Amino acid sequence: MKYRSDISGLRALAVVPVVVFHFNEAWLPGGFVGVDIFFVISGYLITAILAGDLAQGRFSLLRFYDRRLRRIVPAFAAVALVTALVSLFILPPVLLSGFGASLRAASIFFANRYFLSVTHYFGAAPDEVFLLHTWSLSVEEQFYLGWPLLLAALFHPRLKRWLPHIVGTLILVSLFVATRNAVQRPVTAFYNSNGRFWELMLGAWLALGYVPRLNRIWAEVAAAVGLALIVAALVLFQPSRIIFPGLSALVPTLGAALLLWSGEEGRRTLVGRILSFAPIAGIGLISYSLYLWHWPIIAIHRYLTFRAPTPLECVLLFAVMIAVSAFSWRFIENPFRHTVRAPTRRMEWRGVATGVAMLALLVGIGTLFTATGGLPARATAGFLKSEAIVNTFWRGREACLLGRTSDRERDCRFGASAPDAPLFVLWGDSQADQHGPGLDQVAREMGMSFLQLTRTGCAPLAPETGGGALQSRETIDCNAFRAEALKRIIEDPKVRFAVIAGRWTNEPALGPAMARLKAAVDQITAAGKPVLLAAPIGAFANGGGRCIVRRGFMGLDDAMCGLSRITSDAQAQPTEDALRAIAANAPGVTLFVPRPLFCDETACHPRKDDVPLYFDGDHLNVEGSLFLAPAWRSALEKAAAAVSRPGS
Repeated sequence: MKYRSDISGLRALAVVPVVVFHFNEAWLPGGFVGVDIFFVISGYLITAILAGDLAQGRFSLLRFYDRRLRRIVPAFAAVALVTALVSLFILPPVLLSGFGASLRAASIFFANRYFLSVTHYFGAAPDEVFLLHTWSLSVEEQFYLGWPLLLAALFHPRLKRWLPHIVGTLILVSLFVATRNAVQRPVTAFYNSNGRFWELMLGAWLALGYVPRLNRIWAEVAAAVGLALIVAALVLFQPSRIIFPGLSALVPTLGAALLLWSGEEGRRTLVGRILSFAPIAGIGLISYSLYLWHWPIIAIHRYLTFRAPTPLECVLLFAVMIAVSAFSWRFIENPFRHTVRAPTRRMEWRGVATGVAMLALLVGIGTLFTATGGLPARATAGFLKSEAIVNTFWRGREACLLGRTSDRERDCRFGASAPDAPLFVLWGDSQADQHGPGLDQVAREMGMSFLQLTRTGCAPLAPETGGGALQSRETIDCNAFRAEALKRIIEDPKVRFAVIAGRWTNEPALGPAMARLKAAVDQITAAGKPVLLAAPIGAFANGGGRCIVRRGFMGLDDAMCGLSRITSDAQAQPTEDALRAIAANAPGVTLFVPRPLFCDETACHPRKDDVPLYFDGDHLNVEGSLFLAPAWRSALEKAAAAVSRPGS
């Protein structure tokens, strides 16, 4: 296919917004759509080459995969190897093990499925996942596993007339899957390839010629509209306010398709000439390397500094990215491409073998990191003990928070084992689950038992009403869980009282959240059952226990992992005041505020002496939960006493 400088410019229009978005989402909130633009471009270019080969009777699956491996693997391998080397020096064992798993998945083009499997409440933070961006590369390569074969089959003379109908149907089916998942399962929608394939096929549809020819005037109009759609998506789309991908992804993808369409047959529109401007097209030429290098550079900077880069740092980092990407394009990408017009089958087999060998080497490195548990010999015994404490979870988490049990009554009942032991309910989200170890110890000592009713991301509130068909599956299931928990607390005569803890600040607004919490509390107390509200434990923006581990592994002071008392008080005050108001105005309601126990007069810290008490920035590890056990005993005694208090 003849080189088009306007397509290089379109690549630049895709990659630069992604980089800016990852620097700071507020600067270009829709920058994430650059990936979708890339998909359209890729589907267009690759399908144009395949269709040309098929039309001329020279299609070869071996030649196709030789080209793909030469195009994709060398630069990816260079980035992966450099990132792995850096990771050896800065990632503690647990994180290096995770990096190894992601490296292995990315090297077999399965990163999107891997990241989907580990994206949850207790997964690694984005700045700890140096290969997170390879999910899109995996989506592309999964598409190209089957697309050439399907296209070759449909180019058969007896089937070719069905080609546009089949491709059109596949686009619509994939778009439907993407839209349904975006509404019901947003994380799945983001990573799943079957909901992204339509974007690649949109480019393929254009490359196959299923669109009319444009005259010069209409080409100018198409180019202008295409650019306007892309700019609108970049400026107006916001991750937290848009259902994406799905129908909304038609805005940037149709914009990309219009720009590709307008430049066909050698047409040079005004927009096309702008995109062909040498500095813009130049960035487009190195866009693949730039995409590969940009995220590890940003993530490693954030990992080391515990913050987003400043504007000046962004400029410097971008200059580094451009320099490294230009070097990568010139000395790594290009040399591995074919240097002759008609490569022999032997050359093609050698190219495939070389690419597979590179990927196998990366898989081996990733396996080494995971199989050894992150090469723990790099760390001291004291550090390994500290890391183990940070990453020790409550035994009820899997069954009672993540819901991995078929018998909650059996697996989520803790405390005293006697069948007739006084029973209370622990209701909430992960902020309630973290208190399991401490409550378990105290309940045993007091001869009580408790049933843990918790669900990730589902703050304890009165169920939402309304919402309609646009509610996500997560929201629907959360509201059902809330209704079930309230019913159990209110109607079960064995339940004496309820302990409620949650992260209410995750709700859209604190005021409405507190109103719904009060509604739930009122229902429980109206049934004659006291409520013990547990305020949040306090948050550490730098990562809490994870910060201690990261700094400790590199031999650095962990003072930055803490927070000044003034700042902690200011951050916690709105929620704590709202909870105090509920407790003060509702008979039978008491309040437990654990946050000050992690503070002295001047500062709050996620550890006590040398023992980490937090897992991350706002969840306790088991040691931290047990640290609160004495305070929990006092709070539970007050709640238990209120059960028989007249008028409670």
